[in-house]
Amino acid sequence: MFGAYEVIRDGRAWHGNVRLVEHHLVERQGAYSLFRVDEVAAQPVSAPVARILAGLAPGFSALLPDAQMQALRALGAVADPGATQGPATAEAPSSPHPSHLVNMVLVLAQTCNMRCTYCLGGGGEYGRPGMMSEETALAAVDWFLESSRGASRVQISFAGGEPLLAFPLLQRVVTHAREQAAARGQVVSFGMNTNGSLLTEPVVAFLAKEGIVPTISFDGPAAVQDRQRPFRNGRGSFDRVRRNVRRLRAVMPDLTAQATVCDGSDPFAIRRGLEEAGFRKCVLNRPSPALPRGRGDAGTGADAAADAQPAEARRKAAERMTEYRRAEVDGHFAAVRDRDLAAAAPTREMKMLAQLAAGRRNPASCAVGRGVAAVAADGDVYPCPSFLGLEPMRLGHIGDCAAEDMVDRRRTAVENLPLCRSCWARYLCGGGCFYDNLACTGDLRRPDPLFCQETKVVCEDLIAGWCRLSDDEQAYVRAQTARPGPEARP
Repeated sequence: MFGAYEVIRDGRAWHGNVRLVEHHLVERQGAYSLFRVDEVAAQPVSAPVARILAGLAPGFSALLPDAQMQALRALGAVADPGATQGPATAEAPSSPHPSHLVNMVLVLAQTCNMRCTYCLGGGGEYGRPGMMSEETALAAVDWFLESSRGASRVQISFAGGEPLLAFPLLQRVVTHAREQAAARGQVVSFGMNTNGSLLTEPVVAFLAKEGIVPTISFDGPAAVQDRQRPFRNGRGSFDRVRRNVRRLRAVMPDLTAQATVCDGSDPFAIRRGLEEAGFRKCVLNRPSPALPRGRGDAGTGADAAADAQPAEARRKAAERMTEYRRAEVDGHFAAVRDRDLAAAAPTREMKMLAQLAAGRRNPASCAVGRGVAAVAADGDVYPCPSFLGLEPMRLGHIGDCAAEDMVDRRRTAVENLPLCRSCWARYLCGGGCFYDNLACTGDLRRPDPLFCQETKVVCEDLIAGWCRLSDDEQAYVRAQTARPGPEARP
């Protein structure tokens, strides 16, 4: 087939076999934006240019007048004649530590004092209830630091169940990890997810002293919190958690709540409840389907998910969350105009806006295979805590598991996911959560279609909103979302 060519007819130049870069055209309220996929770049375009783009296939086209060709070139929409179309199979991205871990999730307690209705771990037990011993915990720290050699900054995140059920052990781990990291020339930081019910004064004092700012799992209004997150005896948890949050806010005012929107809950009402409880940053998610633990086959998640929630209920829940996430996007752009973006929560929308501002690809939104490992209470190692108890996902034990067994950027790159690799939103989305993929579709590499639909709408809103910003506002976003090096953000 002929390559690109130019002809002169009646004194006018025409261009044939014009090939466009991979792109996506967004229309919002009569305004058009062009998103160039590989560059993660967006810019406004006029309606006439939008019509030209809409009339051309991404590959070869009919003859174009020279004026139209120059307009497309000015937008960066014309592909290099020698360039190949479509994403190639991804190689491991350049990294100074391609086989090192930088974040360990330490599951101190595979048990919980709550019985959340949507818990994917069956009361926090993940099929194997128990408490981590001190010997296992300290051995896990040593294994992690040895596996992360070469990374100057690492993080240990405490999880459960409810990690504060093992508070004395948590204290011992922090002391040991700081000592061992310092001896290796590393800096270790700590994170924690907690249900907030055990934030006593001694716990709060310790967290403040060590600079550990926990994320609180809290579902908002009293009626929702008490229904979805009761204690083991069935009593509601709202009053106690709200009281403890107030205690924590006295020393850590900038708290983040992580809420789960399930059943017929209204995400907007949940958000209002979180704000009334004093949270400045709120992250809302739908619940992940629970999979049977300890079975021999991890490939039938779709059946379990279908039994747990009817398709129509899932569709309506996705519609509610799409509406909420679109409002989140509007809120972020309002914060840009008010120069208050620093107060934004670490939502998926905020992360995608940062990528768009930097022109940075997101190779994978899931942490699996990208420097994280979860250590269960018995010392077994998994790709992430959601997989605890799923035997096919077990990678080994801290006594015999090598970091190379879990850090595989090629395997998890979005270009290598069958459906994602041809999606225009892939470098903003990253492909979704591998656990949710398995639970919803039965395939680790195949995302839930409802998730894809929701994410594409949100990405289009982000692209359109970005293109409406002034140059000064875009510069402000870039300054606020510039991230440090990869080691500092495990």
